[in-house]
Amino acid sequence: MKNIVLILLIFCSFLSYSQTVSTYAGKVNDDGFNKYESGSSVALDNTYFSFPEGITFDANGIMYISERNKVRIVTGDKLYIRAGSLQSPTNSEGYKNANGTQATFRNPGGMVSDASGNMFVVDMENHAIRKINQFINIGNTQAVSTFAGANPTTGAPGYGTNGSNDGTGTSARFDRPVDITRDANGYFYVTDYNNFTIRKISSSGVVTTLAGAAGVEGTSDGTGGSAKFGGPWGIAMLDANNIVVTDPWNTNIRKINIFSGVTTTLAGPTNGADQRQVDGTLSEARFHTPKGIVVVNGIIYVTDRNVIRAIDVGNNSVTTFAGNKNNFTVTDGTGSNANFTELSDITTDGLGNLFTTENSDLVASSVIRKVTINNLAPAANFTSAKRNISVNEKMTLEDISTGLDATARTWSFDKQTYTIHSGSLSSKQLEVSFEATGFYSVTLSITNEYGTDSKYVEAYFSVSTTGSIAKYANTDLLQIYPNPATDMVTLALDASLYTPQTTVNLYNTSGELITNLNNKTNLVTNNLANGTYYITVKNNEVSFAKKLIITH
Repeated sequence: MKNIVLILLIFCSFLSYSQTVSTYAGKVNDDGFNKYESGSSVALDNTYFSFPEGITFDANGIMYISERNKVRIVTGDKLYIRAGSLQSPTNSEGYKNANGTQATFRNPGGMVSDASGNMFVVDMENHAIRKINQFINIGNTQAVSTFAGANPTTGAPGYGTNGSNDGTGTSARFDRPVDITRDANGYFYVTDYNNFTIRKISSSGVVTTLAGAAGVEGTSDGTGGSAKFGGPWGIAMLDANNIVVTDPWNTNIRKINIFSGVTTTLAGPTNGADQRQVDGTLSEARFHTPKGIVVVNGIIYVTDRNVIRAIDVGNNSVTTFAGNKNNFTVTDGTGSNANFTELSDITTDGLGNLFTTENSDLVASSVIRKVTINNLAPAANFTSAKRNISVNEKMTLEDISTGLDATARTWSFDKQTYTIHSGSLSSKQLEVSFEATGFYSVTLSITNEYGTDSKYVEAYFSVSTTGSIAKYANTDLLQIYPNPATDMVTLALDASLYTPQTTVNLYNTSGELITNLNNKTNLVTNNLANGTYYITVKNNEVSFAKKLIITH
């Protein structure tokens, strides 16, 4: 009987977190320099890629793939070359801004889309960030321009200019940038490989150095220029305040605060390279060549040579998610029965699937692989139609959790001044109203046979008599410091919000207006009672609030 129980436990553990690997696009290529397809509208499984590098999706769900000197898209289950020369990989390199296939690149790498669907491409060997205008339809070409980094030199084929200086647009310089990501406020973050730095770029093209010192290689954590990298490669948003970066030369994963530049080692060794593939805790784990990185539902997925690793910070663990470190071939399958060659970039479609580029020059490779995450364990999540409501206004909460259906569910609120009109604290939908003004936090806990999960959102509902309190949201458009405060705080509002239409107010948690703060940069707090307050900012385009805590 004990053996039967053990087998069942192993089976359930596998089911709760399994994955299926398949070849999504490309024929296995044993000569990426000479075998390639220059045509468009070709089937996904009927083309050769030349060392595919970057992979991502635009804001409208169109897949982009960068390979040697060109960029393709996938739409309607067909591949189309949208930017870069149609000539062979060995004859197509250059640096030219133009429309579609009249433009040229020199080994494009990582890519990221803005909210409109414009694609920003790291042009590695031209030391620049290129912009490809949004995809409209197949009949409309997409213009290619330089977003940041030097313009091409004169004459054909044109070259980029390396360097390390900060600046705006074409006055900034990079030295072999590799990957790029974008935060919710429109800032871009770039791994500048040969400069050993992480660069930050505003939506208007202002380039600054967030972490690392140009030309200084090392292994140390620190703030800003005191942090040292061995060769930063992949980059992804971890959360609203932090990015994660792969450092293959130091064989570790770094975490960087996007506001302060504070850099720490998240997983792997802290004192130099230890090139192995070992699972374990965050500090015990070892990586071989970590490159691509993506975050899905809080789990960090990293391509590590010929396997995909999963980093679960909450559980202090690094595991091998897919692939077998002992095999170096293109083999579809499940979990460790699947095999990869040299993996590079990785992305997600937001639908439970990962996609990776594979580009070894040692064995037949150059394909795009798809990894389906089959996660049956519960992942708590919920939604509501409105977040700013009036006293006694009815509001419906809905459980939209993923994983196997819940066997138990519990809703809870941080205040007891509420009324349930339909459903119950254990139902999937719950219609509720709130009897008092203030900010209400919500927690949903769900359980199924594979585990329990909960989601807590602070100040999820703002309830007032006038609807004047904006919902609490994390944003860097307003900085408040110090916070908590004693006698006085400084308010730093983004310059774009200094308009006649913008109102700034201070409220207490009951929704009562304390004072108007328009055009004020300081707030005296020594006459306010200890407790929690909210500073709201509102105009025709934005509506948000920041929490202020006062302690004397």
